[in-house]
Amino acid sequence: MGYVEWSCPKCGKNNRENCNAWVYGSPIRNCKSCNSEYFDNRWREIAAEGVEPATKNPKMYLIASIGFLIFTILCAMWLVTDIKMEGSYPVKLLGCVFVGAIGTVGCLVIFLRIVSGYEDKQNQKYYEESLRRLNDKAYVQKLISYGYHVPERFR
Repeated sequence: MGYVEWSCPKCGKNNRENCNAWVYGSPIRNCKSCNSEYFDNRWREIAAEGVEPATKNPKMYLIASIGFLIFTILCAMWLVTDIKMEGSYPVKLLGCVFVGAIGTVGCLVIFLRIVSGYEDKQNQKYYEESLRRLNDKAYVQKLISYGYHVPERFR
């Protein structure tokens, strides 16, 4: 879970809202300060645009996880060698080990979410929410007025 930040085009107030990694949801947003409505093209109607292909590709995350693991192991071996030979270690190398470990774990978690079917369940939930919104003709007309491409089946 992440968040999206934006400044209201009308009042200029900074807003923050929780979202998923792929920013699925209604692109029609309301300012929390002045309650004005505007269009934010970072948000995607999953029923209209489809699922992000990366949420269905476990191979990509497995390869990235293995790559990060190899990077981490090589940096750790270099770090241990530096400590043994010089008695100290470069901070940048320690940072590389840390970043590599986080990348390994992060990619592995996403890989497991896809393989276990959890990602598909989440996508289905967002799809159903999007479908409910797109079945509302007034909402679809608002999207069209903002220039959003709405497939013919929802018009």
